Amino acid sequence: MLLAGGLGARLWPLSRATYPKQLLTLAGNRSLLQLCALRALELAPAVNIVTVTTHSHYRAIQDQLQEISPELSKNLLVEPEAKNTAAAIGVAALHVQKSHPNSTLIVMPADHAIQSTHGLLDVLTGALELAESGFIVTLGIKPTRPETGFGYATIGKKILPGKEVFEVTSFLEKPFLDVAKKLLERSDVYWNSGLFVLTTDTLISEMRKYAATTLAYLETAAANSKYENGITAYRKIDYAPIPSLPIDKIVMEHSKQLALFPIDVGWSDVGSWEQLWEINTKDSNGVATSGDVITEDCRNSLLKSESRLVVGSGLRDIAVIETTDAVLVTKMGETDALKSAFKTLQALNRHEATRPLEEKRPWGFFKILMDSPGFKIKELSINPGARLSLQSHQHRTEHWVVVEGTATVTRGTTVESIETNQSTYIAANQIHRLENSTENVLKVVEIQCGDLLSEDDIERYDDIYDRKPSSDSKMLGKQTS
Repeated sequence: MLLAGGLGARLWPLSRATYPKQLLTLAGNRSLLQLCALRALELAPAVNIVTVTTHSHYRAIQDQLQEISPELSKNLLVEPEAKNTAAAIGVAALHVQKSHPNSTLIVMPADHAIQSTHGLLDVLTGALELAESGFIVTLGIKPTRPETGFGYATIGKKILPGKEVFEVTSFLEKPFLDVAKKLLERSDVYWNSGLFVLTTDTLISEMRKYAATTLAYLETAAANSKYENGITAYRKIDYAPIPSLPIDKIVMEHSKQLALFPIDVGWSDVGSWEQLWEINTKDSNGVATSGDVITEDCRNSLLKSESRLVVGSGLRDIAVIETTDAVLVTKMGETDALKSAFKTLQALNRHEATRPLEEKRPWGFFKILMDSPGFKIKELSINPGARLSLQSHQHRTEHWVVVEGTATVTRGTTVESIETNQSTYIAANQIHRLENSTENVLKVVEIQCGDLLSEDDIERYDDIYDRKPSSDSKMLGKQTS
């Protein structure tokens, strides 16, 4: 199962509330989610891979999984709100248990980076055998710093002769800094990677021992869930009383059935700019750059540019992250301060905290160029052979200007070609579609006018990417294009 409901506030401004870090391309040429899905496919067929996410993220998650395998996008568990890993793993276990009793779950956070996939798969193969005998197996990382954001497992004797797998004698989730410093000095302590292997029977049994009330809430939510078109949706009223706690806190800290496999596979939870800097390629001065960046006399710093020139001079241990609508300058390692700043942005209802100006879609991407009361201007980039949904809008009109390529435009029963420098008008409630039937990229400037310009104002009638809009809308609300 893939855990894909995280927020990633410590990676703002790249990570946003509606487009968090698991959807970003931070390591390699695919998003963290897609890389995780590819690792999962090495272990199980797509039909056996369950992804847990939230209502606000599920459409983008579905789109990215669709690019890897259509089957991956048809087994989503959609929580009405994020309730941490106890709820996410719990509902997944109940969901799987219903159709495949006593299955073994491999829990894989979708927002982590792994450099050695083969090394990870070798360890997971051994962990599967141990989990089937009743253990909750975690993969452990040797600590390199007094990190307060991870769980710490203290190991005891070896469980299997000749194999590097140990019993866990104690488990402590996210200790205070002074405790983390003391744990760092010990040779028998490992970070918990968040990668777990366990059977559904074992998890449910342990939750019944140590978190019976939470399990009862999850069972109610599972019983009242609704399944349609590959999406299992849970009701908000059932999720409301579920405590927002990590599985580490309510089960792992208490269980007597924990085992640990040490791993050295280039793991990172990519939870901060410092950690992203660690896994990036750096020059001889320890400087990692991306985009249009020039540096002079900088050391151990990270500079990323998305839309303009960034010049760094005399920087030491600094991260500079530039996006189209925001710039962050922060001392690396100051994650608590950044989380507080992100909460301030949310309290001020700043759109920069919520969604990026550029968002990917199966057909390409769109970028917001201007957003003002009553009108919005977007750039649409449609891939060769791709097309948007057949759709209509109740509250807005749209004016399309083709700036590169040739567009095939459907308006009602009329289909026409619009060339570069030509335009067309889409009235409110008019059924329409934009399509690129050529072998070149199509770029269109879209001007929206109306009293509601959010991505929610859309009624979809047909979609080539197998996203079922009509029934999804009943379950989860209207969707984006």
